[in-house]
Amino acid sequence: MSKTRDKKKNVKETKEVNICDILGQQAPIYCYCNDGLHNSSVVSCLVLSKFERTDPMWNYFKSQTQLEKLTFTVRQLDSLDYVPNHLLRNLKNLRIIVFQHGKFHKLASYTFSNLNSIVEINLSGNMIVEMSNYTFEDMQNLTFINLDYNRIFEIIRDTFVKLPNLRKLNLNHNNISIVHDKAFKLLGSLQELELSNNQISVITRDMFYGLRNLKRLNLRGNRISLLGERSFVEMSELAELELDQNQIILITERAFDSMRNLQRLQLNDNQLTSLPPNFLVGAPGINFLDLRDNLLKTVTFDNVKPIMTNLYEINGHLYLSENNLICDCKLTWIWGLRNETKNTKLRDALEELTCFLESNNATQKINREDLGRNQQPEISDEYVDNNSRDYDNEDDEAESGGYFDESDDENSSNFHSKNNREDRKCCIKHLFDLKVEELPCPQREDLMASEQPSSRHENARVGSSWFSSGSISVQAGQSVLVASLLLLAILFFT
Repeated sequence: MSKTRDKKKNVKETKEVNICDILGQQAPIYCYCNDGLHNSSVVSCLVLSKFERTDPMWNYFKSQTQLEKLTFTVRQLDSLDYVPNHLLRNLKNLRIIVFQHGKFHKLASYTFSNLNSIVEINLSGNMIVEMSNYTFEDMQNLTFINLDYNRIFEIIRDTFVKLPNLRKLNLNHNNISIVHDKAFKLLGSLQELELSNNQISVITRDMFYGLRNLKRLNLRGNRISLLGERSFVEMSELAELELDQNQIILITERAFDSMRNLQRLQLNDNQLTSLPPNFLVGAPGINFLDLRDNLLKTVTFDNVKPIMTNLYEINGHLYLSENNLICDCKLTWIWGLRNETKNTKLRDALEELTCFLESNNATQKINREDLGRNQQPEISDEYVDNNSRDYDNEDDEAESGGYFDESDDENSSNFHSKNNREDRKCCIKHLFDLKVEELPCPQREDLMASEQPSSRHENARVGSSWFSSGSISVQAGQSVLVASLLLLAILFFT
């Protein structure tokens, strides 16, 4: 009888051990309570050695009945390779759970299920490779899941189920190459989806099916090369779209259809050589457009016409630097924007724009006038690298290394093409150092006079006059030659 009573007493004492008051040096875990030993709301634990599921120390957490945030930081590899969901179910007031440096590999079905007090789960950096169906299921108050810096390679359907208040999902810095169609179909309340720095190469509209309330989508640093028609149509509320640092070479004309709430579009650090004329018609609300560090030869008024009035406002932003822009009349709309915008930062950015000015017959006058006051700026190695990338050998001769290296072998296959561009060697000019009315205009186009302070017709007349005077000079030379020959003949026979 006495032995039984002592046994019950020992069990009771074991259960009452405070998780924040462990003194044994051999314990696999050490925890610190931020608010003292009793009734602490924040507890941080270091996992020092292998911590088995059956270890009685898991029961020590019952001493903290007011616990709201619990963090596990693994100090020794393989010390924690599972999620202790049996513990999570016993902590009725727990709101935030954090795991750092664990080795979970695969998250099984129902790992996080029916935990209605939890609002935030942070699983960043835990070597997770795979998730299952119903990994996150029936968590009514969950608002944020962080799965950054893992090794996840695939997002399958039904991983995220019955999460009616989930607002943000982070999947940055993984190995994701496949996102199944309708993988997020049950996340109707999601507002932010982070998928940056993965291996995604293809996007389709069904990838984002069901994300009707999404406000921000981050696809930065993937391998996307093409934006197909209506790719983002499922996200009609989207306000921010980040597509920078991809490999985009083509945007279809209707890629951004039905995106009337889009305000910020980042396409910088891609491989775009041209833009469809009306590619922004479906997104007329954009006031921030970043096209830096592409291979664009021009950006026409038609490209930006749907958003031009937005760029006039104080919150209007447009970035075009680090491209291969050609100095010609297609850029004259930039003068109008520079003069009309209320945003001084945008005005300053535009005034720093540079372009390639072809030194041919149509621009000799500009070069002569600017020779004294506007010498060709020194081109740094970095600028040459950024502006000499040649993805289209036929169309991008103006950006190829030939302009900076004239040591090509004359016997090479490129010799004739090099000779053909002898009179087209480029120099880099600041756009606003040039006169609008003297910009070359290889192709005539109808531009809005209110936006385009251009004098292309005058340029055309100047070109015609030059050509006519040149013809007269040739005819006069021929007449002198004939007269000279006739005089020589008369002298000979005499």
